Amino acid sequence: MTRKIIITIMMIVCAICVGCETHAESKKFAEQRFEKASALIKLGLAQQEYDRKNLNKAYKTVSECIAADPCMPEAHLLLGQLLFVRGHHDKAETELNLAVEQDQDLADGWYWLGLAAQHKRSYGQAGEYYNRALSLEPLKVDYIMAVADVYCARDQHEQATSLLKEKMQLLPGEVALNVAAADMMVRTGENERAIALYKEATFMRPDDEMIAESLGHCYISCGKWTEGSEVFAKLAEQCTEPNKRRSYLELVALCSMNSAQYSRAVHYYDKLSVEDTDNSEIWLSMGQAALGAGAAHRAYACAEKVLSLQPGSADAIALIGCAQYMRGDYEAAVSSFKRIGRDKKNGGFSWLMRSRCYEKLGQISLAERAYSKALELNPRSKLGELMAKGKERRKTKSVDTLLLWE
Repeated sequence: MTRKIIITIMMIVCAICVGCETHAESKKFAEQRFEKASALIKLGLAQQEYDRKNLNKAYKTVSECIAADPCMPEAHLLLGQLLFVRGHHDKAETELNLAVEQDQDLADGWYWLGLAAQHKRSYGQAGEYYNRALSLEPLKVDYIMAVADVYCARDQHEQATSLLKEKMQLLPGEVALNVAAADMMVRTGENERAIALYKEATFMRPDDEMIAESLGHCYISCGKWTEGSEVFAKLAEQCTEPNKRRSYLELVALCSMNSAQYSRAVHYYDKLSVEDTDNSEIWLSMGQAALGAGAAHRAYACAEKVLSLQPGSADAIALIGCAQYMRGDYEAAVSSFKRIGRDKKNGGFSWLMRSRCYEKLGQISLAERAYSKALELNPRSKLGELMAKGKERRKTKSVDTLLLWE
């Protein structure tokens, strides 16, 4: 009996001890689960702070996450991103490697490792990382663009183009791919194909300023000045940022000049002059455009304005001479051209114009000598071309009509 009692007591004690261990372990596991759940919540908060550019708060919170649960790959990824954007690239790589070691299917981890490798110009390594990310998420645009970018960095333009075409078929409404493919065409000199892709992108996203800009510049590269002028005119109309709007106006004026739409060019140079009244280059360009439009009086007035801002300007004096010639005031034109006879840029042109003036005045011997001097100096001048075009325009339109453009 005594023996049975002892055995019974031992069994009860053992049961109590086992109960105590089970309770202690359950408490420990509960605490661990709580810490992990808390770490997940904090990771979400850290991601929000990162998205809001509150990097210091994000760094502090994600560090707390890792302290609570070191085996959380997403936390190491976020810490790696934070370190990378703050310029701590080596430390960032350490965290990113930890992230993909803990979860080899973490696509963003491989993508950010690619960014780190590309930052070091290790394009081969970057390509491997980016392709690993793309294999995990084949339709993610950032990954597609990254792989294409590395192909370009390694002068593998055909591979980049092939990749973009393949993904464009799978993602027909993805504007970023159209733009990337168009940019690729520009790099390889296929501007006509680039224009088609940019136009398609602008159709899908009509209010995207950057795409429209790219289209406009592509038109300019192809010498399609009229189309470029229309694009930049629309951008100028919509733009509210003063400096950028000014750049667009300048491009409209440039395109108009090169497409021989001189009255249109005058209109846009006039807009620029209102905003920058003391810019002699604008007034000179407006005068040259006016000359091309056959508006001699306006060209003369613009040249006078240039001289008031920049006394002795040989370009302005040449413009005055051309305006006088166009108005038939040949003696005054000779006097003007004589003033710039020794100018390096305009000297040869001045002799050619004096030759023409002397011919109009019937002074043939002086015309021949001036022409010989002009041939000796081999004059080539934009003003001469503009003046010739201006004379043609005056045959069909009055100067007063050409002074305004609507």
